[in-house]
Amino acid sequence: MTITLGRQHRTVTETTPVLRWRAHQAGVWVAYRADQFIGMIEEHWRSGFAVTTRLGKRLGYFTTLDHAMTALEHEAKS
Repeated sequence: MTITLGRQHRTVTETTPVLRWRAHQAGVWVAYRADQFIGMIEEHWRSGFAVTTRLGKRLGYFTTLDHAMTALEHEAKS
């Protein structure tokens, strides 16, 4: 005999609002979550992209813009 309960199953997922990127000026990208400043990326011509959080913490230099954005997005989640 099988007993089936009439409960509905709900999947609960925790979501973090997505970062929005804005090119502030040539070589500078700024990240926001909602209206909160998250950090920025500065292109250092021929040497990579420097990433800084909203608190001024340097995350390092990255060879591509995509890697720099990923680093800031990862830092923003923690």
